[in-house]
Amino acid sequence: MSPARRRTSEEDGGFVDFGETARLVDPAVAGLLSQGERRQAEARLPQKEREQKKKEREKMRQRREEHTTYDIPVELRRRIKDLAERERVPASQIAALALLRFVQDYERRQVDLAEYKVASNSPRFDFNLNLPLEQAGLKRPVRKR
Repeated sequence: MSPARRRTSEEDGGFVDFGETARLVDPAVAGLLSQGERRQAEARLPQKEREQKKKEREKMRQRREEHTTYDIPVELRRRIKDLAERERVPASQIAALALLRFVQDYERRQVDLAEYKVASNSPRFDFNLNLPLEQAGLKRPVRKR
């Protein structure tokens, strides 16, 4: 145990247990460590498997342009997934169809975002949309601060 000081506590004598703090790793550092471990493990693979992994990575890199992430309520995501399973189609295609229909309705001025806009605390956006989740039978998510 090092004589480094921290908030004093009767049990530990007011000293830092560096064995304890070493387990607390920043997520970014953990990501870099795991990435390095993956690279080392991959380097040990036979040449054919390494080439296959490289092709898979390149394929994923090319598909990134087609991938988009949006924050949506968990219950809505669950309903999209259930609908997709019931219809036996990919959930991403259900979501794409819904977004396409929304954009068409918006362009035809059948949707007015003004009625949903509320002031935003974000320096990036002037407004947020207050979605009518309850009308759709969804619970409003609890925001963690």
